[in-house]
Amino acid sequence: MPSPFPRSFSRFHAALLLAPAIALTIYACDADRSETTAPMLLGARSAASKVPLTVNAAGSTAGGTIISSRGGISCTFTVSGTVLSKSGKCAQEYKTGTTVTLTATPTGTGVTATWTAGCTGVAEGSQSCEVTLDVARTANAVFARPAASFPLTISGGAGGSGKVTSSPAGINCTITNGAVATTGCAANFATAATVTLTAAAATGSYLKAWAGAGCDAAGTGKGGATGTCAVKMSAAQDVVVSFDPTAPVAGAGQWAAPITWPVIAIHAALLPNGHVLTWGRSDKQPVVWTPPVTVGAAGSFVSAPETADLFCSGHTFLPDGRILVAGGHSGTNSLGIRNSAIFDFATNTFTAGPLMENGRWYPTNTTLATGEVVTMSGGDTAQQRNLIPEVYQANGTWRVLSTASLYLPYYPMNFVTPSGTVFAAGPAKTTYFLDATGTGHWTAGPSSLFGSRDYGSAVMYETGKIFLVGGGDPPTATAEVIDINSGTGAWRSVAAMAVARRQSNATILADGKVLVTGGTNAGGFNSPPTNAAVLAAELWDPSTERWATLARMTHYRVYHSTALLLPDARVLSVGSGAPAAAGLTDDFTAEIFTPPYLFNADGSLATRPAITSAPTMVTYAQGFAVQMSAPTAVSTVTWISLASVTHSYNENQRAMRLSFTGSGTTSLTVTAPARAALAPPGYYLLFVVDGRGVPSVAKIVHIG
Repeated sequence: MPSPFPRSFSRFHAALLLAPAIALTIYACDADRSETTAPMLLGARSAASKVPLTVNAAGSTAGGTIISSRGGISCTFTVSGTVLSKSGKCAQEYKTGTTVTLTATPTGTGVTATWTAGCTGVAEGSQSCEVTLDVARTANAVFARPAASFPLTISGGAGGSGKVTSSPAGINCTITNGAVATTGCAANFATAATVTLTAAAATGSYLKAWAGAGCDAAGTGKGGATGTCAVKMSAAQDVVVSFDPTAPVAGAGQWAAPITWPVIAIHAALLPNGHVLTWGRSDKQPVVWTPPVTVGAAGSFVSAPETADLFCSGHTFLPDGRILVAGGHSGTNSLGIRNSAIFDFATNTFTAGPLMENGRWYPTNTTLATGEVVTMSGGDTAQQRNLIPEVYQANGTWRVLSTASLYLPYYPMNFVTPSGTVFAAGPAKTTYFLDATGTGHWTAGPSSLFGSRDYGSAVMYETGKIFLVGGGDPPTATAEVIDINSGTGAWRSVAAMAVARRQSNATILADGKVLVTGGTNAGGFNSPPTNAAVLAAELWDPSTERWATLARMTHYRVYHSTALLLPDARVLSVGSGAPAAAGLTDDFTAEIFTPPYLFNADGSLATRPAITSAPTMVTYAQGFAVQMSAPTAVSTVTWISLASVTHSYNENQRAMRLSFTGSGTTSLTVTAPARAALAPPGYYLLFVVDGRGVPSVAKIVHIG
């Protein structure tokens, strides 16, 4: 007898719908895209109330059509004078959780279509809009004929000074310490005109980099006093011109000049050998980067062909240092694949792993205290939210958590708790704890304060202490923390950033502070920043719970950018784009940040404490010897997991301080984490931080 369910429908989903209702609860979504606390019997989701999707074209000066991938929306817009009219089917109700692709097609030649509201998923291009119907939504496209002219805007990166002028005239922009003047830095130029920009550094500064409008590659004079770039005015253009001081600014840290990267690093992971794996869309193969021995050099790359399209997958480490990748891209947004893959750092190769029970696109992988990996959420093979977590077991098979059905946002921000459960801390306001044993069980956690932190960041900066920052639409500068060491805890607010950001990255540094880089301060799914303020890094200190604004990078790094901590205690920030935000381009570059802790007060490089020997493997609660090259007054010994980051969230980021004895000598005795719930088995960066706050280069140590 044929199955009553579509082929893409998991047998577990089918079982849930056919089975009698039982006492497990799942939750519907509230207006901030988080889950409510009103329970719903298992199996009831098939009869959940529907929510409407409406399409509009407010602000249009030309006509066009909007059609949907499902549900039959086909809406035509016409403009007569200043009056906008619409006809056809312009609204449709969908079951909660449905994902719909909308396509806007302009009428007539030369008309553009731009989505301005309602898009919640990945836009493949300016005419595509992904909408997830967790609440009633209105999606708006603007149809417009090309303008007679477009604006060209100059933004200032880095921290130096200089002037930018244009031919034809219009730009006469003074940049002082990275900030542009209030006048002379923007002008309109005729459509299709070529504008030549000339940048001249002031005394004490040099021209560090160009970015935007193709100037990344075409700009000249980088590293010198002057340079030029020709800009084609085919659209609004924003060019970042970075002058930098010849000596670092004390206390601000320093960004190195950008280096070319072979792929857009949508996914990035620090490997146990200190190399970095990155990959993006399937048009380019993943690459492994070997950092250079000489600071300032580009390093080297080797390709690592993938076994499936791993774009928008989840990934974290297995105990032996291999990376487990779950899900990826089917060719249609929100329609996940069942594939898994395993990357082996010893051979730089991917191999195919076992198929999951259902597909995943935008899932999160979390390494458990057992060494197993749980993957949850994502879009399934029916283009619906995957409600059922799965666990990759030590025997290389998947175990389905069939009694842990729950609607979660894409890329939930998950952390293993000191008790061994998994805490889903965001981005939704409502949080949960998962017991991943057996077939699984959820319990409710405390609601966070801000609301949905869509494309925000989260880190476990100390054992059981979690920090949420940024995200939301429009983005927020707020941050909050929770301590779950003695139970569920309660969220509380801490100081806000100087700049509201979404699509930024938060990275735990070698001294335990948290660095936030990049992002956009504009609302909307994939929007360019409203100004260059987001180029400045910000540093959060857990001891004071306050922020410091640091040096500016040279490139906007927004949607699909990544950042991670390197073993030398610097931070790699890489990628952005695919698709690029309006007015920006796909970014095939990376920048490396040297935090302030590696400089003396006068801007010179600090002498670092040096670890001469440490074990490569330890066991839980073990005391082990760390030898230093000279007697060292030690303030802290930090233990930080290897990074595995995508979409503003590091799926394997946690840190703790280890107890030690022997400060002031060449020999330290350090105590390893007491149990696996504090540090799931795998590889970690071990840093020794001296009394001045200067960290060593890390030793990479395996535990478990």
